[in-house]
Amino acid sequence: MNDKVDDRDQWLFNLELSTAMAMLVANGATQVLYKELPPNANSKNQVYMAPDLSDLSRIPSGSVIAQSSYSSKTGQNEFVFHSPLDMYWITCTGTVSKAPEAKLIFYPQYPEVRMSGFLKGARYAPSTFFDKEKLGTIPDRVLLLGLTDRQTIVALVVPPESPAARQIKEEQPHEAYGALRVLPMDSSNSDADDYLTLLNALAGIHRSGWNDSIRLDGRGIVVPCRATNCNGNTLEALLGIRSNGIALPDFHGWEIKARGVTNSEKPGSSVVTLFTPEPDGGTYVSNGFHTFMHDYGHEAHKNGSRTNFGGIYKVGTAIKANKKLRLDLHGYDRHSQTYRPDGAVVMINSENEVAMSWSFSKLLDHWKSKHAKAAFVPSQVLRSDTPKYRFGRRILLGTGAEFGRLLTSLANGDVYYDPGIKLEHSIQGRSRSKKRSQFRVKSGDLEALYARFAEVDVISE
Repeated sequence: MNDKVDDRDQWLFNLELSTAMAMLVANGATQVLYKELPPNANSKNQVYMAPDLSDLSRIPSGSVIAQSSYSSKTGQNEFVFHSPLDMYWITCTGTVSKAPEAKLIFYPQYPEVRMSGFLKGARYAPSTFFDKEKLGTIPDRVLLLGLTDRQTIVALVVPPESPAARQIKEEQPHEAYGALRVLPMDSSNSDADDYLTLLNALAGIHRSGWNDSIRLDGRGIVVPCRATNCNGNTLEALLGIRSNGIALPDFHGWEIKARGVTNSEKPGSSVVTLFTPEPDGGTYVSNGFHTFMHDYGHEAHKNGSRTNFGGIYKVGTAIKANKKLRLDLHGYDRHSQTYRPDGAVVMINSENEVAMSWSFSKLLDHWKSKHAKAAFVPSQVLRSDTPKYRFGRRILLGTGAEFGRLLTSLANGDVYYDPGIKLEHSIQGRSRSKKRSQFRVKSGDLEALYARFAEVDVISE
């Protein structure tokens, strides 16, 4: 028995890969990622995962929070992003032990994402293989992360001489995912499988021609869509996607966006709504919606029955004559294209007071989940008493949506704020509000948001 190995970790030296996979699956894993750990991945150093949080959208993680952290590299406190993990270590009996402090930490100044805190407070964590005084510096230890449909992570680590580690090495290469690899499972799809599934589904929708304006309700029942612009709802319904407010990719890991065009067979330029996040700061939040509309909205009817707040706002432009606010970025350096995690996208008035703000942590939280892989599908409308839509074969695909790219596009004025907010007043004194804070971009400017971008014909492909 190796005197450097804790007794409860000895079993991992003899673990077969088939047994490890069975234990992960028994605890809910539907996908398995792994990383061969270098000598510097130990209890004193965090495990490197990827250059950006958007590269890890498969990994279930909690809300992103900006926090101040001491950097040993600079000797100063720096703001970083934390995203908690609901993580559990598998024990020799097949049960699990929670790692209550596990988290992803995103350091945008480098940039890099690391996993941290996975040993702290975890009673049955395999600490032998992370302790520098034991086996925490040996190369080729293998960390296995099982991702479950419950948005949890179940984990194992095996030493390089174990049957499991040897078999993984023999079967390489495996598909890359950030700084990790994908360990094939019989029931799991690879990125290539998801890509082909997407193309096949969109090819079928294109061949179906004109479709009634519909949506799937929360129960999965097809119902008519009565809104003025239901192209996105109709496309999602045809893909089997239910209406929901969940900030997760729509279809096999892909975010699906319909973009309205005049002719779906020859799609030209269009405007795409990227996302519609509510502000989490400014007087919009502190003083309330009604006060905000009183201060910054304008009467849309002479009788005062409706107040609107709209217009197009781009970073770098002054307050327009008929408006009271302008868009800006706080905590973003245009010259170096770097940003502070405590920054925000803001709407400010002539006194530089913040009327609305979207913290970088809030926007990143959405961006990492929804836009890692996105498909933009051309849609054409046939307007009548019952509108119909048809969807084109030439789609735009973007992957690698680093958050910094979004901020750079905002700073350049390519991504802009185009709200459609209104407050209706009835004779009885009641009011009805519509809150829609849209961030939009022209289709010709989409490419700058992604590391990889292409137009694909779903029929010929």
